[in-house]
Amino acid sequence: MKISVIIPMYNEEDNVIHTLTDVENVLSKYEDYEVIVVDDGSYDDTSKLTEKFESNNSNFHVLKHIVNMGMGRALRTGFENATGDIVVTIDADLSYSASQIPKLADELINNETIDIVVGSPYMEGGEVNNVPIIRLIISKIANKFAGFAMSENLSTVTAVLRAYRKDVLDSLELESNGTEINLEILSKASATKYRMKEVPAVLEGRKLGNSKLKFRAKTISHLLFSFYEKPMILFGFIGLILCIAGLVSAVYLFYQYILGTLDPTRPLMIFMILTILSGIQILIFGFVATQISLLKREIYMIQKENKLIRKNMK
Repeated sequence: MKISVIIPMYNEEDNVIHTLTDVENVLSKYEDYEVIVVDDGSYDDTSKLTEKFESNNSNFHVLKHIVNMGMGRALRTGFENATGDIVVTIDADLSYSASQIPKLADELINNETIDIVVGSPYMEGGEVNNVPIIRLIISKIANKFAGFAMSENLSTVTAVLRAYRKDVLDSLELESNGTEINLEILSKASATKYRMKEVPAVLEGRKLGNSKLKFRAKTISHLLFSFYEKPMILFGFIGLILCIAGLVSAVYLFYQYILGTLDPTRPLMIFMILTILSGIQILIFGFVATQISLLKREIYMIQKENKLIRKNMK
């Protein structure tokens, strides 16, 4: 099988040579491989360094975006141009060591029942080293929350370190331009019944250069994506809180009625009615949104089947 490794890069001049050299050394065990570097609109020396490396290594190919378009678009560009049977994605700063690439790729080579392999530092056997504690805590919470929104029991759903069968990527209609593409892939793959496996991985804090990810924006986008996948998480929570508040108010008012001290003109009476009605209405919204989400999954299945049909007709 041919292995394609995709590395999105944006202003990574400090990491280019080290990263590409490590990847080249690791992939030398395979007879047929390619490395696709997607330069996502870098304005430092990333482009110059990647092109120089490409000129001396026939298995390396550099694709360039004129402007920065986001990690998701960079990965999609790599997916569209990959020619391997197995596609591995990895960070440009080697937060996940290049030595982990064969671990993921070999899972697919040796196990035909698996379609996607996810590298996870948060599962049993995984490790996290030299990552700021606050960022680590927020990352774990975000992964737990986003993972809950999916049917797959994965402990890490936001990481780039993954291996895919090319046929899987070809069958998915991917749209995200940002980091939420990692969630989108798993969501659509799960909806279309592809099989996933999680393997332990080691996450290291960045050693060179500066992170390009806006951590707060990334966390918010992942939370919003979770609500999009399982709207009842949001609607159900808000609706339930309102209903409980209304019921507590009703119990208190009934208690006053028994004591004979109830004043029907009290604002609390209106508050009780409004919270109960609003809570029920929001719960209904959640139910309708959930049905739409299920319909969306059916559409993903139809898109997958149509793509496979078109591919077989070529």
